[in-house]
Amino acid sequence: MGDRIRVLHVDDDPDLADITALFLEREDPRITVETVSNATEGLERLDDLDLDANVDCIVSDHDMPGPNGIEFLEAVRERDPDLPFILYTGKGSESVASEAISAGVTDYLQKGGGTEQYEILANRIVDAAEKRRIEREADRTQAHLRAITDHSMDAILTIDGDSRIRFANPAVERLFGYAPAEVEGEPLATLMPERKREAHREAVERYCATEKRSIDWSAAEFPGKHWDGREIPLSISFGEFEEDGERRFVGIIRDVTERERHRAFVERSSDIVTALDANGTFQYASPSVERILGHDPADLVGEYAFEYVHPEDRERVVEVFAQSVTGDEPNPTVEYRLADADGGYLWVESVGSNRLDDHGVSGFVINTRDISERKQREEKLSRLREWTRDLNYTRTVAETTQLAVDAADEIVGAGLSGIHLVNEAGDALEPAALAESVPSFFDEQPSYDRDSPPGSRAALAWDAYSGDEPLSVGDLSAYDRLDEETPAQSIVLHPIGDHGLFVISSSEPHAFTETDVLIAEILANHLEAALDRVARETSLERLHDATRSLIQADSPKEIAERVVEVLGFSVVTVRLSDEDAGGLVPVAVSEGVKEVLPVRKVFTPDGGSLNWEAFEAGEPRMYDDIETAGALDTGTGLRSLMILPVGEHGTISVGETEPGVFDGTDEHLAQILATAAETALNAAARTSRLHDRSAELERQNDRLAEFASVVSHDLRNPLNVAQGRVQLARDECDSENLDAAARAHERMDTLIADLLTLAREGERVSETESVRLSVVVESCWETVETANATLAVEEDLWLRADESRFRQLVENLVRNAVEHGGDDVLITVGALGGNRNGSENGSVTETSDEVGFFVEDDGPGIPEANRDEVFDAGYSTSREGTGFGLRIVEQVATAHGWSVRVTEGRDGGARFEVTGVEPAE
Repeated sequence: MGDRIRVLHVDDDPDLADITALFLEREDPRITVETVSNATEGLERLDDLDLDANVDCIVSDHDMPGPNGIEFLEAVRERDPDLPFILYTGKGSESVASEAISAGVTDYLQKGGGTEQYEILANRIVDAAEKRRIEREADRTQAHLRAITDHSMDAILTIDGDSRIRFANPAVERLFGYAPAEVEGEPLATLMPERKREAHREAVERYCATEKRSIDWSAAEFPGKHWDGREIPLSISFGEFEEDGERRFVGIIRDVTERERHRAFVERSSDIVTALDANGTFQYASPSVERILGHDPADLVGEYAFEYVHPEDRERVVEVFAQSVTGDEPNPTVEYRLADADGGYLWVESVGSNRLDDHGVSGFVINTRDISERKQREEKLSRLREWTRDLNYTRTVAETTQLAVDAADEIVGAGLSGIHLVNEAGDALEPAALAESVPSFFDEQPSYDRDSPPGSRAALAWDAYSGDEPLSVGDLSAYDRLDEETPAQSIVLHPIGDHGLFVISSSEPHAFTETDVLIAEILANHLEAALDRVARETSLERLHDATRSLIQADSPKEIAERVVEVLGFSVVTVRLSDEDAGGLVPVAVSEGVKEVLPVRKVFTPDGGSLNWEAFEAGEPRMYDDIETAGALDTGTGLRSLMILPVGEHGTISVGETEPGVFDGTDEHLAQILATAAETALNAAARTSRLHDRSAELERQNDRLAEFASVVSHDLRNPLNVAQGRVQLARDECDSENLDAAARAHERMDTLIADLLTLAREGERVSETESVRLSVVVESCWETVETANATLAVEEDLWLRADESRFRQLVENLVRNAVEHGGDDVLITVGALGGNRNGSENGSVTETSDEVGFFVEDDGPGIPEANRDEVFDAGYSTSREGTGFGLRIVEQVATAHGWSVRVTEGRDGGARFEVTGVEPAE
């Protein structure tokens, strides 16, 4: 990589990406930036091996089309777990920081105003890239040393009894600087320091004479001499053999310079290095164990190592050790708690290496590092996730703010924290929630006035609230912007949007770590989102209540008045369309309207009003300043204006005397209310129409009742008199004229009965019940005059019906068949429902797929041209018929929700089919 630092910058804003690249390359000439517009393109760049090999750091936005910054980070981590990744996101997106940390982000930085941010970003890029370079170089160095250790060739020498070199392998040159040919035939003393030569000669002679060894031949420590005169620490293993009858000695010589260096490295390492035997007993402990844990290394040797592991972690750690010893887990890594000399426990991470079979080690080597700070950070972030999750379910401002204060106190120890919200007047930050210990440090609850003098706590608070970035001070007593005494020493002041200020503080100086400051920032962002949500939910609840209130209103005017009351703005007018007036008429106004606007009764289509434009377009209109919009109310003092159409009913106009007052939330909530008002006005209109219809129906019912009374009383009484007179006349004489008169009276009686049925029953049914078709038909057959007619019931049917009205339908169909089909007519009744009926001549009649029944006869039938008229009142082709029977049939069917039609029967007669019937068990 050299000194060059190549940055892949992912941001969907091309202008911002260009300016970021320009400033980064200007801040540090080593930085070169390549920009892509989304995460998908960024991953494609990384999939290019040539490019991937040269990317030293990724800087990514969070909110982008396609995969967001967190998803991009997770994809990058799958490719390269160590590639530096900086989340560089806009204000309001830092709530994802905790997710980013969990996903392995290297760093995150919030976009802000000014160019200072690019200097910060450049520094963090350089730090991350150089840190990775150092780590990679360290890894390469370690791999190189391991390769030397694993693959180096020891020097091998063969000497005779006179200590003269007979053989030297090529490694001798690497070790001593002599080529093998240069030392062969020379005395072994050539490779020894002069001070050791005599002792060596005596030792060889003594062994040759006594056969007794004075040193351990397996690994003797002995200095060697390089050709340049320097000494070399050596480890020599001896062996003896006989060649051509002469005694020979072989020495395998290993340069232990690296081992000595490694020993020095281990003894000076900041991590703890220990060696255990196969039973888990300490064989060695580096000096750093005393600095980190307080134990004397010598005291640990011979102790059972796992006795120092926390009881809750011991079984897991022993299991990992056992797997490594058996070879199931070659180089395990495990996190656990380790006892210190004071009786406490420290979180550590150990990496083991099985060297039990390594002759030079013969142990299980463990490198252990202190990870207490990391575990503490992880624990804090875990607790932060729990607290922020709870913030998603708060319902009130008081509950939300107190939860955030308690979280700051519990997670980062900010015992003097508080949340101060802007009051309605906008001139003070007043306490909404305070940590439990605050009252013991302050005589009264801290409140910060906007106009407080410079150097005061209040001025510092307002500066932080008005600024774009949080303020963090480690020692307030030495802070030159604060002159006023304060019990707080460490402080983080974080704005929470337009709501107010989050004060995270402690009575101890430098109490907060970088992680604490990050947690405070994440918590403040979650708090802001929670307060926004609570505000929205409160507004929505108020609108929900208002909607119920609108629906309950009795008139359009009452609906309009309630809309004005709910909106709560100073200038509100509800105008409704009035055809008689020719435009939009004000129905309800707020008090502020009278103070700001002139009196205008009607907005007409040609009046040039913004209200009419919005009403006619059917779309809401919002104006930050009507002075620039050509409005009728220019110069009245009204500035901000929002107009919302209410369907075809009218408009709601909302105004304020300050420009730019309304935001998207105001428009959204007002639109909800406008929709509710439209629904209420629609309901009111329907109610009015239903009321008018009910009144008309009531008048019709009164007329029907009057008609029924006339029919049943004023017509039937004279008929009864006439029938009586005919009977008396029969006693006096016998005349065909009397028979004709009697038949006419009977017809009149039938007509009156049918008229009463039509007038009184109408298209109404009582409660339905399960009825069997065959039973009703046979019962009706007994009550109707059927002469010599014949009845046949085919497939039966159970259906739900009002039995008395159903009997009327069947009786009239049977009576109609007898009247028109003749005295000896055959009447057939059966169920419908997808049946195919065949006749004797081979023709097939398709019946409806709907469930129902039919009544048919084999009489002369009804001509097709007349079938549309048979259900009309008064229509009859029989001299005896009243013309109301089939009208009653249709009326009963309609009352049940059924359909009835007439068609040709299988034998040419009339066939009536009733469909849409509800089957019953």
